[in-house]
Amino acid sequence: MQLLLGSLTACLALSVSTSLAWSPRPHGATQELASDFPDPNIDPFYQAPGNIASYSNGEVIRHRAVATTLVGRAVESYQVFYRTTDAQGDAIGTVATILAPTNPSLPPNLFSYQAAEDALNLDCAPSWGWGYYFVSSDFEGPDAAWLVGLTEGRATLDGIRATIYHFHLPVSQTSIGLWGYSGGAHATAWAGSLAAAYAPELNIVGAAYGGTPTDFSLASTVFGGGIAALLSGAGLIGLANGRPDLNATLNTLLTPYGVEVVTKLRAPNMCVNANLATFADVNFTRMFTENPWTNPAIAKIVADESLLSNASSLPVPVPKFPRFQFHGTSDKTIPYIIEAQYVAQQCAAGADIRFLSLPDQDHGPAYLNSIPGAAQFIIDAFAGTLGSVACGANVTVPSIGSAEAVDLLGVNSNVLMGALLAALTAGPAA
Repeated sequence: MQLLLGSLTACLALSVSTSLAWSPRPHGATQELASDFPDPNIDPFYQAPGNIASYSNGEVIRHRAVATTLVGRAVESYQVFYRTTDAQGDAIGTVATILAPTNPSLPPNLFSYQAAEDALNLDCAPSWGWGYYFVSSDFEGPDAAWLVGLTEGRATLDGIRATIYHFHLPVSQTSIGLWGYSGGAHATAWAGSLAAAYAPELNIVGAAYGGTPTDFSLASTVFGGGIAALLSGAGLIGLANGRPDLNATLNTLLTPYGVEVVTKLRAPNMCVNANLATFADVNFTRMFTENPWTNPAIAKIVADESLLSNASSLPVPVPKFPRFQFHGTSDKTIPYIIEAQYVAQQCAAGADIRFLSLPDQDHGPAYLNSIPGAAQFIIDAFAGTLGSVACGANVTVPSIGSAEAVDLLGVNSNVLMGALLAALTAGPAA
């Protein structure tokens, strides 16, 4: 427990930075840091073999050790390249960073952390760069398919499979907990939705996620300028990275200005989180000859990427394992109403959800203030001590800075805030 919580500041940095390479190197280590390896666009480690379809989902094709320390403790860490399946049903390969604890819990607990890649290029993936086993997957895959639910969900689940495969863990006895925020919450939500059908052997005991883009129907309302517009417009382009049908339609609608912006967004090292200022004033309405969100072909694709049952023409699964979801009521990036609506629909269909509404919180502060509750939920889920709740009812959790939160996390709010600010201002790895 303490190793997971003592690593919280590293998780904060992970959620918004581009690397999983902490320093200094472990004592006596000769392995390279993840950021010492070549750019993933040219690194042979990231290249899929011609026979990738012959591998099983989650099967590790290659691995390499990486030097990692987590809050001063040396841990056994690797990058694994594994097979997964994209939204078109094609075999693809992607990478996960996996860690083994010095003293593993028995039976094993596996913590899957979905970092908010928010990326349109492969070199933004988090692999570049606790008593629980740990995995963080490059869930967007080789095409940087940002917000493509099937690709992200499958890659997340197959990253968990790859970790179990690599460390020879007993599948049925390994408890799995998931955690993600924002773009990472999107991957977490889709992994949870797909698990029963795609990876029924996995024993998921709980998932904590929030600030979740469960639906894109309100994206067109922020399509002018500013950070929200950047994420809306870039999200549409990221979706097109993993949906050739959408990409083909978008290409027919681009203006010369749009071609210029898209080229920049898809350029190497152009990670959205690290380049917010560069595109904050882009007016995405100028990029297209018509509003892409109202184009019938695009609208159909976008609707089917929704997790709202009234929006998607596809069945929306209802995971049966416990969930902890959270959202700031004043979120200007991802509107609160879409997550609240998703929770209400899931609860009506028999879900088990604890929902935390964070009054007057915007996107960033809501993440920080959700951490004590999410951490407590994951710990209790692994311990099997979650009590019953009325699905969707607002729950009370320790507040950042409270004695209870400090006791839980092992750090105070100043440390957390400093780590978050440092992560938010960090650029891509050198």
